[in-house]
Amino acid sequence: MDNVKPLRWLTLSLLLMHVASNIDNIDIPSRLIECFSEWAKKENLTYIVGQSVLHSCVSGYLWETGMERWTPDIDPDISKFISKDAEERNNRIREAESTDATTASSYRNLRVRKEYRMLTDEERRKYHRAVKALKKDKRLKPNTFDAIANYHNAKIQNSAHRGPNFLGWHRIFLMMYEDALRRMDPDVTIPYWDCTLDEAMDDPSKSMLFSARFIGTGEGEVNKGPFKDWNHASFGKLKRDTNNGGQLMSYEDVENILSRNYTSEITTPTANYKYNLEVLHGNIHSFVSGHLGELTSAAHDPLFYMLHAFIDYIWWLFRNKQETNGIDPSEDYPETSNKNHHPNRTMDGFKMYRNIDGYSDKWTRDIYTYDMSPTCSKNKSSTCNSKWLICDHYVGRCVTKARRSNYRSLLQRYSAFMSSTPETCQPVDTIEYGCFKLDTTIQNTFVVDGSADSSKWVYLPVKIINERKLAEVFRSFGVKNGNANETLDIYDSEQYNKLKRSEDDGNMGTYRKCQLSGSGASKIFVNVYGLNYFGFSVEYTIVDERVALSAGYTYVPVRKPTTDKPSEAFIAACDSCGRLCKPFCREDGTYKPCTAAIRIGNNSNEQYGNTYADAFLNT
Repeated sequence: MDNVKPLRWLTLSLLLMHVASNIDNIDIPSRLIECFSEWAKKENLTYIVGQSVLHSCVSGYLWETGMERWTPDIDPDISKFISKDAEERNNRIREAESTDATTASSYRNLRVRKEYRMLTDEERRKYHRAVKALKKDKRLKPNTFDAIANYHNAKIQNSAHRGPNFLGWHRIFLMMYEDALRRMDPDVTIPYWDCTLDEAMDDPSKSMLFSARFIGTGEGEVNKGPFKDWNHASFGKLKRDTNNGGQLMSYEDVENILSRNYTSEITTPTANYKYNLEVLHGNIHSFVSGHLGELTSAAHDPLFYMLHAFIDYIWWLFRNKQETNGIDPSEDYPETSNKNHHPNRTMDGFKMYRNIDGYSDKWTRDIYTYDMSPTCSKNKSSTCNSKWLICDHYVGRCVTKARRSNYRSLLQRYSAFMSSTPETCQPVDTIEYGCFKLDTTIQNTFVVDGSADSSKWVYLPVKIINERKLAEVFRSFGVKNGNANETLDIYDSEQYNKLKRSEDDGNMGTYRKCQLSGSGASKIFVNVYGLNYFGFSVEYTIVDERVALSAGYTYVPVRKPTTDKPSEAFIAACDSCGRLCKPFCREDGTYKPCTAAIRIGNNSNEQYGNTYADAFLNT
């Protein structure tokens, strides 16, 4: 990563000390280093979002090495379930192929997948009932929904991520889920979640999507909506933590993908960052977070299937464009050196198919198709044909409605501004309007090795040092002769020779929604990934981004070490814009650069606490 300048803006300091059985700094796994190096070779990492690259690499590593830690049990009877599905599906495809195009065929009535907000009230209720019926169905253990969700893990496959088979594997996985739903109700298909409709809001976490009428709670335990109080034996109560990192795909992201011609240009490892459909989809997982934010537990959330139906929808649009341009999508399987993603390899988990079979045109020709996502125009009479959407006539795009009147969409705020309605800065307003949203906290899943139990975790103190970023100006001005000089922020260290930096930090990519809060208050997130255990946690502290240096503490959950098994974890921190921190570890009373990969022994308890209170007092 020689092209990356030192990231001095943020510092993550692990409070580690040399004592008997101490917390040791260890090497970052070589496979993670390889992934970071691959990104550095093809991208200038100072211009793309560091957290996005981190999530892509760490998630891929944890997925590929999942068997070394823990994965949920798979009901062996699911193989019969899949085989029966595939047999019925193939018979129907053969029937469709052998039937004259002018002859009616029951299977030529393609299933039509619609955008979630475009379902009628009755269609939405039927879909919710079918999903809940799967949760109650006992033909597979512990129930059919959980059995399918458990199938999305590292135990049965290695090629669903980080390569060109990502698209084909998930297409077939969605087919398995949709077929199961149709056993509950033959009229149901998977709706897709076009998150670009929410991304256009000033605060997408306040979208109508995250309401009792639709997918349910977006912050904390899901205690509202059709899937409230859902529980999984290994993952516990269903949880989400929207808007604490990551970002939704935008209309421009989709346009970027559709501007490419070949699948190699939109898939890992050959696609550039802005066109990489798998990486962009990972940002959505991060935005919703909770169970959806971790690959092994992601399919526990019903939103997972609508998210992946959207990715499949974008691929469908891409393939339609390829056909228009004379390219055969079924043959456009990228060359790859990754043996698990080779086109003729038997598909993991679906032994009746090869990887390239996921690229077949039969799926969307003979089984299902998509309704286009809603659109509108700048014409003032144009609508989105949904009571849950409004048309932003200024740009000619549909935007979802906010779930409460005081959480207004960008269009609603624009309309209020144009009509001269006074705008005040309320606590619920978001950073785009000069106020910073600090009204949400973090609800960790506390899942470790298949058990959701906070008593199996300890708390490690982390100190965050935030260095003021260059070129940012806050409204704190010097005054001369009674007039404020609005070009000179008195806190700007560049105004003082004593505080000027000796080197330029360069540029760092940020999420689109990243703007100054104006108040100076900013969240810094600390993520902990288990390396020798299955578990993930995140916490944050609040710093003052106005001043030259600001420090804060947070206490992050880490698996409780035992006598025979120390806990190894990788710790990464970033600000709310996705800019990564540079890690330091305390050694012999001083802080030194380190890898932020650590090993914690079970009698190092002077350096961590069994509870937050213990960790606080120890610090």
